[in-house]
Amino acid sequence: MSSEQEKATQASEEMPAQPKNPSQRAEQSTPGEEQQPETPVAGQGAPLAREVTPQAPGSPSASGEASAKAASAGEYEADHDDWSQFTYQEHASPSPASGLAGFGWSPPAALPPLPSPPAMTPLAPGQWPGSLPTPYGGMSAYPFPSQSFPYPGYGGEPRWPGYWYPGPPLYQGYPAWPYWPGSPGSSGYSVPWYPGYAAVPPRPRDHSQVVLGIFGMICSLLCLLFGLGVLFLSSIAIWLFSFHASRPSVYYPAEVQFLTYTFAGLIGGSFCLYHSIRALLGKPSRVLKLPAFWIFLVCYLVTLGLGLVLQAAHQAVSFLPATTILIILTAILPALTLLTLGMRLLRRARWSTSWRRFTLALTSGATMGILLASLLELVATMLLEAGSGLTLSCFDNPSILACQGKFNLIAIILAVVTAPLIEESVKPLGVALLSGRVASGIEAFILGMSAGLGFDLIETIGYISMGYSDWAHVALVRSGAGLLHGLGGGMVALGWYHLIRTRKRRFRLGFACWMYAVLQHALWNACGSLELWPAPVGPMVEGWQLNLGFTSFSFDELLIIFLTIIGVVLFLLIVRWLRDHYQEETTPEPAGPTVSSSGRPVAIGV
Repeated sequence: MSSEQEKATQASEEMPAQPKNPSQRAEQSTPGEEQQPETPVAGQGAPLAREVTPQAPGSPSASGEASAKAASAGEYEADHDDWSQFTYQEHASPSPASGLAGFGWSPPAALPPLPSPPAMTPLAPGQWPGSLPTPYGGMSAYPFPSQSFPYPGYGGEPRWPGYWYPGPPLYQGYPAWPYWPGSPGSSGYSVPWYPGYAAVPPRPRDHSQVVLGIFGMICSLLCLLFGLGVLFLSSIAIWLFSFHASRPSVYYPAEVQFLTYTFAGLIGGSFCLYHSIRALLGKPSRVLKLPAFWIFLVCYLVTLGLGLVLQAAHQAVSFLPATTILIILTAILPALTLLTLGMRLLRRARWSTSWRRFTLALTSGATMGILLASLLELVATMLLEAGSGLTLSCFDNPSILACQGKFNLIAIILAVVTAPLIEESVKPLGVALLSGRVASGIEAFILGMSAGLGFDLIETIGYISMGYSDWAHVALVRSGAGLLHGLGGGMVALGWYHLIRTRKRRFRLGFACWMYAVLQHALWNACGSLELWPAPVGPMVEGWQLNLGFTSFSFDELLIIFLTIIGVVLFLLIVRWLRDHYQEETTPEPAGPTVSSSGRPVAIGV
């Protein structure tokens, strides 16, 4: 190759890259700035590469081809002035894995095996995996950097207990940098670890809860013994009554009464024993919740209607076991209707009571209240008889003309004076024992209602069974008895609450609640005993009847039904007053309620 051809080839190879267009050439042509050529990427708009057969360096065809290549490159650049549509990338050499024997490299035959990781040390029982980290096998901790500055550095603390790596050193003997002090009102943590937590002492037992639990257990055992005793006596009585089957109207009420006492003692005592044991163990009781009142009301109307149909068909006592069930239902359903209605009307007030308290109140009214009232009324009757001078013949045959006046007077005194005073005082005694634990006046009222309704169940079942073939008629007249005893018991319990629980010890309000219950009961009994009054009241009332075809009502029975309607109105007014007056009261701390997400308590301690 000649020297001129070599110079032309070198100049074409070292020729700088031209700008993409004329405008860019002017912008990029700055003095002292060197332009670097770029290679277009094949397949993305770049010119296709031609296959060139390698030639020897000294051949004339090589120099001619170099000149032709330079000329064709200039023509191509002139034709394709806009290179903005092309992308570029740097030159990449082929992968060594493809085998470049000319470069003296070949892939290794096999890689050396890696060491297997050390086995993990099993954790001890109760050890947290992240609490004590284990060093890697054959590895040491990272060294701390040395001090390379003239000013003093911060010192470190000793290593944390239980960790294998050491703590940072103290540079130049300076003490460690102190921890951040505590917040206002509290001290900071000492180093190198947080202080240990002291053992929390157990919460002391509530002595009143223990005492009430023991007392409830004793009373429940007495109820169970009472139920077993009545069951034994009722078995003997039923066996004796079987020999006198010709007079079932005389013995059937006694059998039903024995059966009622047995159920009250056994069932009530069992539930009270269960709740007393849980109270001694410190376990809470669930909040009292009952179905809607209209469910019990509809069931009562259906049961009473069935009884009236059977009575009209003269089949009221055709099957005594079924009659007994209907009698019990007609006594229980009105009581539950009244209780659930009261709870429904008081639902917006902040109060709560538990199944445990409800069970104790209901059982105390059905057992202790009945027994104490019966004993005290028996003593009062004996005292009145002793003071009146009545003979035994008057009790055997009260229709004797000489005995009628005194006998009727004693009966009126017992019904209007003695019975209201005794019954309204002893019915809520079980609730009075719980007054120190009662949350509010509303809860005291509900528990007093429960005790009064328990008393009403035993008394009403006895009265309805005495009607025998007319039991449906008696049940209709006695429909308001649950309202009488329930409202009276609730008012007396509210009076006990104000005497014991409130700070002001409002004696007058408590006495007024008790007096309302007594007067209400006295008015009820007075209307029911108008036939015993002397002339002209007694004979006039006795001779007046309202016949409806399937049944008839006397004047005093209609008067009692009218008093029942008035009692319902008074009940609604009293409940509204309670809701407005006691809605700010909450459950006290000793009861220990468990509150749900809705804000209502879920469980109560006693």
